[in-house]
Amino acid sequence: MFLIFIILFLLAWLFSDIYLWCSFVRNAVVLWKVLYWLPTLFFVVLIILSIVGVRIPMAVWLLAIIFCLQQILCTLFSVAGRLAGLAWSPAFPILNWTGAILSWILIICMTYGMLAGWKALTVKKIDITVAGLPASFDGYRIAHLSDFHVGTHGHRTNYLKRLVEMVNESKPDLIAFTGDLVNIKPSELDPFMTTLSSLSAPDGVMSVMGNHDYCFYGHKKGAWEDDCAEVKAREGELGWTLLCNEHRFIHRGQDSIAVAGVEYCGGMHTDSFVDFPAAIQGIPDSTFIILLDHNPAHWKMEVVPDGRTALTLSGHTHAAQVKIGRWSPAQWLYKEWSGLYEEGNQKLYVSEGCGGTVPFRFGTKPEIIIITLHSAKV
Repeated sequence: MFLIFIILFLLAWLFSDIYLWCSFVRNAVVLWKVLYWLPTLFFVVLIILSIVGVRIPMAVWLLAIIFCLQQILCTLFSVAGRLAGLAWSPAFPILNWTGAILSWILIICMTYGMLAGWKALTVKKIDITVAGLPASFDGYRIAHLSDFHVGTHGHRTNYLKRLVEMVNESKPDLIAFTGDLVNIKPSELDPFMTTLSSLSAPDGVMSVMGNHDYCFYGHKKGAWEDDCAEVKAREGELGWTLLCNEHRFIHRGQDSIAVAGVEYCGGMHTDSFVDFPAAIQGIPDSTFIILLDHNPAHWKMEVVPDGRTALTLSGHTHAAQVKIGRWSPAQWLYKEWSGLYEEGNQKLYVSEGCGGTVPFRFGTKPEIIIITLHSAKV
């Protein structure tokens, strides 16, 4: 499917290149002719370098894709204008100018998202009232973090240093990380081990595995196990408690809550390692349970039907790294993709994440979620 999408994109780009040249550039002055072909030459060089094995930074690919999308958008409006012009002649120039204006708006928005949007870290404070929370945990604060994707930052540590400082300044009782620490390999963590080990809370840092943490994407099938094991070991070196279909108890005087964590619940490119029954096995029925679960789609599959988990924290969606108001392409794939959801007395909070697989965000800021728990009044 992905290969088909790439082929269709390249065909659309090639058609746009030829159409715009023949329609608007062919008879222009030499300078405009030369400038017109520079983005195309840039993209072709990237493809050739990639084929011969040169690793191209994702930001460079994004820049090339921006220009391709601009051309495709212009072409769509221009062709639509030609067709509409058969019935109403002013339609052609109107749609031509509309396409040109929208394509430049696209470039401005995507350039912002690539240069600044993915670094515009914000702290979002929310209060969640939950049934069954022991009185001594009323006001309990959780820093919910998700989807660091540290490989996207290369060796640049400033962003994660700022993130750690903002989390620690928020003084949470617990830090919960809901997966996707790396992109494709554990060595991406090398520049960030000292920084991430500085995350601090009285009840520590608890985490689960995200789909990228299994390191499927950087290997041929069946050759990922060693890197996956190293990611798990690295989380231990950071001082984090990695929950792989298991749980831990947190105590306050005579009261206690359980924090459970499941491994990743299947997806298009990965197998499923989730074992929800194992994660909650041994937790007394009356215990208040918080579940860390990377994929929010798992919530309605097993968690809601079980009925025992008061609050589930997830990530994974990134809000597709594009959001306009309350709309995001993520909602085409996930029913629960951002914010708070409720089913009876059970709640799910989906973080839009702190990072992403590509250095780009528009309309969805990377976020640190500070959740304050309150006991429901009976």
